[in-house]
Order: sequence, then C-alpha cells, then structure tokens
Amino acid sequence: MPSQSSHEFVITSSVRTEVIRRVSAEPTPTDALLSEIAASDSAVYNALSTLSNRGLVRQRDSGWRLTAYGSLVADSISAWKAAAAFRERDPAFWNNHHVDVIPAAFRRRLPEIGEYEIIRDTAQDPNRSEEVAISVLDSATSCELTTPYYSRRHQEAIPTTPETRVLVTRGVIDVSVQRYKNGHRSELNPLEPANIRLTDCQFASVVTDNELKFELPTVSGGTTGQHRNTGTTGSPSNESVTDTTALCISETEPAVQWGRDLFATLWEDSDPLEPYIRRTFPALVE
Repeated sequence: MPSQSSHEFVITSSVRTEVIRRVSAEPTPTDALLSEIAASDSAVYNALSTLSNRGLVRQRDSGWRLTAYGSLVADSISAWKAAAAFRERDPAFWNNHHVDVIPAAFRRRLPEIGEYEIIRDTAQDPNRSEEVAISVLDSATSCELTTPYYSRRHQEAIPTTPETRVLVTRGVIDVSVQRYKNGHRSELNPLEPANIRLTDCQFASVVTDNELKFELPTVSGGTTGQHRNTGTTGSPSNESVTDTTALCISETEPAVQWGRDLFATLWEDSDPLEPYIRRTFPALVE
C-alpha cells in the first residue's frame, strides 16, 4: 500500500501537480507536457509514470487525461489551493478564531466569499469592529441576523421591516427578557415573533442585500460576561464570540449568497420562539 494518499502524493511534487493541472483542462500529448512544464524531461516522464501507476492519469490517442479517480483528486487539490489562498489574505484572523462553529458544508465553501476585510479594534479605536457592525445594520432595509449574545446597540439597529429575520440563542432571549423586566427596555420585541427563531449556533452574522458580516469565537478567550466596551452579554465559556475584537466583512455577491444559504440552513433547523417564551416566561403571555 502507498505510504501517502494520492492527494499528498501529487501536491508534494510541483511537477506532478503541474501535470495534473494541465491534463485536467484537456487531453495533453507527452510532447506538449515536455515543452510546457518547467522541469527536465526525465522529471516529467517520471511524473507521468508514477501518476499512471497510481491510477490518476491514462494515456489515450488524444494525449494524457485524468481518470475518474484523478478528477476527484484534482478537484480536492483545487479546493485545497483555494482554501489556502483564502486563508492567506489574513492568516492571523483564522489562526485566532474558531471556524468549527460554522457547519462543515459552509466551512468548505468559505473560499467562495473571495475578497474580504478583517476589521479589528485598535488601541486608538477600541470600538471599531462594533461601530462597523452597527453601520451594516443601520444602512440595511432588512437583514438576516444570527447572534449568540445580547447587545442593546445591535438590537436597536436591527431593521424592523417584515423581511428581517433573526436567529438567537436561548441565552439571548433570557437576557433580553430580564432587561425588559428590569425596565432597561421599553418593549420586549419590536419584530414579529414569527421572524425570530431559536438557534444553538455560536457565531454572529449579518446578511444584507449588499454585505456579509460575521464574527467567530476567539481561540483563547477568557470567561465571558462583558464584551469590551459594548455592553454585550454571553454565556459563560472559555471560548466565546463575545470576546472577539475582530470581524470579517465582504461585499462580494458570492459572499452574500454564502451568507443567505447559511442562514436558510440554520433557519430550517431552528426552533420557534413562542413555545419557549410560553414555557419559560408564562407571565409574559398571560
């Protein structure tokens, strides 16, 4: 049995990788590969031989082409390269935040987002990420929002049009109700109850017609309670989105579509709000 997977076997050689890339586009004769690949003839011949032995390429009258298995390996290499390029736009953000809170199918699709910017708090502007997040809400006529923490400023900025939908954790509802009971909120819910559902997701996101914004839990967050200078409250955790001081924002069409698809999936798996309110806070509905 080979000691390496076929994926590893290809990407550990620039010549093998280039052969796979070129023959994945179209059948390519040996002479064309020898002349177009920047390597010695013996290196190209060796790559073709070993790739053929692995069942990744096959020679036909029209030239070398991928096998069905080779196509699968080529696709995985393309996905790996896209993910690497996506991460390299800001390695520090991805190193310091948990991406595993996003469902696996959407983690794999992250490179679709394309161009993005990481907005960070600084010593000179300690609330920069929050201000940008609020501006996204302020400029929107509607949005799809997911959040695991309560923030008065965010709540006040959410568009209240019928198209707006919100996913929150039960902890957010508990805090929101308590603040209402304590007189810190004039009304419990400015949105229709049907536009709010319950989720277990531990990341924050906003999708508008033009933008995607999301925040992820920090890798080394301390116990939560209070987000820096924001008045947001989360559940006790060693790794929480309420500890983050950075957010990812993108204005590309693929990013908006990614966010819409993600929200639709989460919405489908969420729970209605009213049964939870009736069960947990019966005095509010008497």
